[in-house]
Amino acid sequence: MERCMLCGRKISNTRYNFGIGCLKKTCLSMHIDDIKNLNGEAELNRKIMFLCNKKRLPKAQSSMLTNRYLTLKILNEVPLEEYDNYKSLLQQDIDKIEKSTKVEELESFKQISLKQANEISKQYKKHENFFEKMMNGDYDVLQNLSFDIVRFSFSKYYSNKPYLNETTQRSQYFIWKSLAMSFKAIGFTFSGKCLENSLKRSPKDLEIISGKVINDIKKDDNFKNKMNNILKEHENEVKFNVKEIIRFGDGDLLLALHDATLNVIGERQIDDSWNLQIEITDRYDFTDYKEINEIIGGDTSLLERLGNIANNIAMISTSCNVIREYNISIKFSIDKWEVK
Repeated sequence: MERCMLCGRKISNTRYNFGIGCLKKTCLSMHIDDIKNLNGEAELNRKIMFLCNKKRLPKAQSSMLTNRYLTLKILNEVPLEEYDNYKSLLQQDIDKIEKSTKVEELESFKQISLKQANEISKQYKKHENFFEKMMNGDYDVLQNLSFDIVRFSFSKYYSNKPYLNETTQRSQYFIWKSLAMSFKAIGFTFSGKCLENSLKRSPKDLEIISGKVINDIKKDDNFKNKMNNILKEHENEVKFNVKEIIRFGDGDLLLALHDATLNVIGERQIDDSWNLQIEITDRYDFTDYKEINEIIGGDTSLLERLGNIANNIAMISTSCNVIREYNISIKFSIDKWEVK
């Protein structure tokens, strides 16, 4: 059995390229009314030949022309730049079709089918409001973000389809960019900056030696407890150099730095206080899959759970090369630290 070239469903009559439902729908879009049966396909072919200024094409070439013309017509209704190359290639093949043209001579058949163009159109129309905001650079979409667009953007089913993956990657970028800007709007400026940097084609490593981030670290309870514990362990020494893992309690730091490496060089002073040289390093990446107990575990905060969910979703964007890895280095000193 053959398949309808618009929807892909099986059709029993091998003389035709459409099922009756798809034929009627297509003819209506071409302003051809009163199609009663599959013989209407011949009328559709004749009209498209007329519109393309082609005359008396054999049935095979006429069907090829109809296929390529409808594919282009459908894609022209999708105003995404990702499909401009397809549209250009389709127009070239339409111009090329003559009485003796063979399918293998038309490059567009290797790139995109009528069924695929129809699927692209359905996805665009389904999420048209989202795509319009995306094209206009309107990043205030998170509060109205639907589950369907998230599923479309991050589904491997769609990402593995060449004719859709550029669109899913662009929508992934748009969602992460919106999230980064939302972070900044609620005061999580560092995590917003880190996420934005990862969305660049070639993100530069971040090196921080002053500013709000360092002040936030110094005030973080987890950091202060970690430093006091380290100093107690080395209370009988004059100088030490240790390296440990640290996780922050501050929400902004927690989202930006994931189990960062803390390197501390301490030197005891005459009054038994400590001068400290501190470097915190982290690889900004999403390669550590979070298990279900880390997402719903009773010992984790709501922010950590949300962060773990975002981590697993971000792994998809990393594999799609939407989110890119880079290094973060934070260096500062503290004088006269007294153990409490």
